[in-house]
Amino acid sequence: MAIPTHYPMKYKCGHTVKTDLSKIPASKRAAAAQSDFYISRARDGKGMDCPRCFQKNSAADKEQFLKQLMLDTIAFEDEHGLPELTGTEKMISSGLIDSARRDRFTVLAMVADDENYVDDWAGIITDTQALTWAGWWVNNFSYKVRKANETTSEDVVELIRDGAEQEATRPRTDAYATENPHDWNPDQEHPND
Repeated sequence: MAIPTHYPMKYKCGHTVKTDLSKIPASKRAAAAQSDFYISRARDGKGMDCPRCFQKNSAADKEQFLKQLMLDTIAFEDEHGLPELTGTEKMISSGLIDSARRDRFTVLAMVADDENYVDDWAGIITDTQALTWAGWWVNNFSYKVRKANETTSEDVVELIRDGAEQEATRPRTDAYATENPHDWNPDQEHPND
């Protein structure tokens, strides 16, 4: 007879869920299933919600966090006279513009907190004002990029200055007017037909 690995466990949210206890030695599983570990002792003595409630609460916490981050972003942009970021319709509808605004705020707040750049702050803001293409901010400072590169304040300032310098020398054309010119649209006839 095999000792079961899944037992019904009660969680602090009041739900009972079959939980995998296979990592607990077989001789201790039944006792673990009878304990109040998930109700009161787990998570620093506060108890745990069942996986479904935890996921639901995490989604609500993330939504609240993003709302507050956007409010902070807007206040920062207003305070420092930062222009709206631009992008294609696809970028706007996908939320990429708002994501780029949050990325811009996050890295600028990091630089603002760095005492090495107190004297350069006005110049950094001026350079930042020249960088209005949302894609630039996402490509250089999205969360994944910042984490992978372990981005520092020095990196942020260097990239902003370089980006502003390149923007100043870029010919003024409507370079960003379209998405990929090679996108296929099934409603249009092929020009070579």
